[in-house]
Amino acid sequence: MAGDLAGRADVEALLWRFYDRALTDPVLAGPFAGLREAGLASHIPVMCDFWETVLFRAGLYQGSALIVHRAIHARHRLSAAHFVRWLTLWHSTVDEMYRGPHADRAKIQAGRIAKAMHRRLSGGDAAELDALVAC
Repeated sequence: MAGDLAGRADVEALLWRFYDRALTDPVLAGPFAGLREAGLASHIPVMCDFWETVLFRAGLYQGSALIVHRAIHARHRLSAAHFVRWLTLWHSTVDEMYRGPHADRAKIQAGRIAKAMHRRLSGGDAAELDALVAC
């Protein structure tokens, strides 16, 4: 059985594997086009800061995820299907790599983030996302 997420190295490994999948996913290809073109070298450290802050209260992330996603939404309208697919990929990647309280927290927090982000961008909730987050 895999161990739990324990620190930055684990978060970074998770993010590389997740983005390797997300960048080539047919549902997420449009929203991730800019990131795919720019490459992950500068994105992964920012996302490590974000997830270390979410999981371990590291206080490293100082940006605004909503601002970033509003810009993406302006270029490629983000639907509930995008958030469902993102969350499904995130859950499967976490489950494949890690087990434990921090891994569970990564999935719970991702669900909360996806639901809140969708609501803020679209102005409403989505039943299919609500159902996935409730699991």
